[in-house]
Amino acid sequence: MGDMIGIHQQSGTIQAYVAVPQKMTRFRGGVIVAHEIWGLTEQLKGFADRLADQGYYVLVPDLYSTDKVNRRPSAELEQQLFSSDEKVRYHAMPQVRSMIAPTQTPQFTLLALSKLESCFEYVYNQPLVHQKVSVVGFGLGGKYVFELALTEPRLVCVVSFYGQAPKQAVELRHIRSPILAFYGGKEKALANEARTLATHMQQAGVGFTSVMYNAAGHGFFNDRNTLAYDQKAADDAWRRTLSFLQESASNYRY
Repeated sequence: MGDMIGIHQQSGTIQAYVAVPQKMTRFRGGVIVAHEIWGLTEQLKGFADRLADQGYYVLVPDLYSTDKVNRRPSAELEQQLFSSDEKVRYHAMPQVRSMIAPTQTPQFTLLALSKLESCFEYVYNQPLVHQKVSVVGFGLGGKYVFELALTEPRLVCVVSFYGQAPKQAVELRHIRSPILAFYGGKEKALANEARTLATHMQQAGVGFTSVMYNAAGHGFFNDRNTLAYDQKAADDAWRRTLSFLQESASNYRY
């Protein structure tokens, strides 16, 4: 189990969950986890604990924690969205769209990225991390980690789960860190974008690996989402993530 801490920045104090290896004197590095639309959940805390068990100092910031508006979906709404009844999910969608809309603005994105940058500096300066910091993002956070890669050349690597990449291919040339991206084939629009993205990444000279799970959809890694969770895809993505983090840290030179 980890602890909640506060990281101070201009927009306010960012609440974050920290999980630290318990049996290692030298860490493999640091990992920042950017959450999806649900915010800082127990599921992501569990993910952080699992990474810490592998030797990483893990920080999961609550990117909503300085907002005056509560952006977290209620337990009732979450239950409706994860329902096996299509009609229940359909009737819940207007409320979800209303909740998501503010997070799609450029202003919100810039604020979220400034919070992630503050968290990066915090983890980067932890003595036992040895200035080796990677980032993992899910959904909305999967988009943010692509954006962070454009501006933070010190990142060891980036792992994005079903996140949308920058639209402008010319921006990709600013990325210095290798990227591993996971997609569910059932999420057709993003899956199609992923195929084009691979070409653009290659043209930009970015070390980019894309993994498509054709039988899975958006949110396949979230075991709280009984509708979307795909254990086979999740287990494989976990294995690949650990291998990628370790290999990237071994090859890292800044």
